[in-house]
Amino acid sequence: MKENLILVIKGFIMGIANIMQAKKVLLLAFGEGKAEAVKGMVEGPKTVDLPASALQDHPDCVLIIDEDAAKLLSK
Repeated sequence: MKENLILVIKGFIMGIANIMQAKKVLLLAFGEGKAEAVKGMVEGPKTVDLPASALQDHPDCVLIIDEDAAKLLSK
């Protein structure tokens, strides 16, 4: 069966300005490797070093994370 598998990778790049213009933002983060970024995005200061921190100002941003990604959050 493995010889019949096809790996398809598609993606796109958007700047934070374009993302901030969206009506709704849905952000998914899973795993311990995302915990530091999630903490910075949610609880840290807004900084160019973490562009996702700008989403603190988005009027309709939904963040879906697992326990591992949330483990550093204090709130």
